[in-house]
Amino acid sequence: MLASSYKHIIFDLDGTIFDTYYANLEALADMMEARHPKLNFKREQYDPYFGIPGRMCLQKLGVAQEEIEASMQEWVGNLEKYVSTVKPFPTMLSVLSFLKNEGFTLGIITSRMRNSAFKGTLGDCLPDIIAPYFTYVISASDVKRPKPYPDSMLRYMELTGAKPSEILFVGDATTDLECAHNAGVDFGLALWGAKIPYHVRCKHYFLNPFDVVQAVLKKRDDPQDRLFRWADEIQALGQIGVTYSKNIFDTERYERMREIAKEMLIFATGQSDLTVRESFLFDKGYITPKIDTRAAIFNEQGEILLVKERLSGLWNMPGGWCDENETLISNTVKEVREEAGLLVNVKKLIAIIDRNHHNSPRLPYGALKSFMLCTKEEVLPKFLPTDETLERAWFSLEKIPRDKLRVDTNTYDQIVMCFNAHANCDTWQAVIE
Repeated sequence: MLASSYKHIIFDLDGTIFDTYYANLEALADMMEARHPKLNFKREQYDPYFGIPGRMCLQKLGVAQEEIEASMQEWVGNLEKYVSTVKPFPTMLSVLSFLKNEGFTLGIITSRMRNSAFKGTLGDCLPDIIAPYFTYVISASDVKRPKPYPDSMLRYMELTGAKPSEILFVGDATTDLECAHNAGVDFGLALWGAKIPYHVRCKHYFLNPFDVVQAVLKKRDDPQDRLFRWADEIQALGQIGVTYSKNIFDTERYERMREIAKEMLIFATGQSDLTVRESFLFDKGYITPKIDTRAAIFNEQGEILLVKERLSGLWNMPGGWCDENETLISNTVKEVREEAGLLVNVKKLIAIIDRNHHNSPRLPYGALKSFMLCTKEEVLPKFLPTDETLERAWFSLEKIPRDKLRVDTNTYDQIVMCFNAHANCDTWQAVIE
């Protein structure tokens, strides 16, 4: 397993792994219109009530106590009409597979009940499609007090021996957050399924399932990482101040801020004064990041193309810094032609991510990375080594030379992301962070 502070990743089920929003909304609305028309709820008014146990939801909606059981049964019965709409969120199964293969213990804490009368993806607390990935499941019927109380999480820790610091709980609702907080466990908000109408404070905010991979494979509270963040912010503030300040004394203070940022980066990176200075410290104007383009090219066998670099001797996805007169697409095509001897078409954007958050060692300046899914249009005459690359080769995911990757430009999990984008091309949603 790659280095991580976490050993256990626990997921909520509905709204986190499975997209059950439409099914639950329509089934609830049908029931409320039939049994409680006087409450006069509109469909858009139900969002704040999702992600909590069903009976609690009905109580908050104003359903009388004596009506709750019958209403609950009708709500669940209505779900059968919408079961075909319930599917795992895009890339979720790929993320679960990756996490399990990397050695993480995966668990579920859900508000669903065991032995539900309604089966399948909407009834079982461990549907068949995700069963291979999970070792432990804690349902609402396994504890005296389900979410938002900590009982479910404490039960998980009792079963596994896991410490709170080893656990990350991923969910979409405030009840998930409260359960984690009350048990002393880190929480990540699954923004892809969350319907919370206000801001909540938590450890992580995940725009898509692949963000979970990035978070758990990165060591938390790395002192060097904090030093970089502080230096970045000080440098940016100083540079903006120098650019826009009209007061000579303020300008001197902003220049000193930039010098401090430079000294911090020299200390953190071990690079020379000249290297850091040339990197970004004395750029003019509002500071902006550089951008790197990477091409994910797959053949008919589903293998990805990598090139071996002459200088490092390591394998890399074709790519490089985007030239000033190029677009992301044209630069991607140019780099592939120069490094791999192929002509490609860019088919889809896979991701644009912050390079310093995911690749190491960190650079003393801001940088973004773009990954483009490409189709091979033409192989140019026989590949010959160039000033940059020694050879090119196609690799299946199982054959990726993990110990010989140039990780400052493409990590193994970024390559896995590209494989999953290729496998799910029609439904892939670009990762933007």
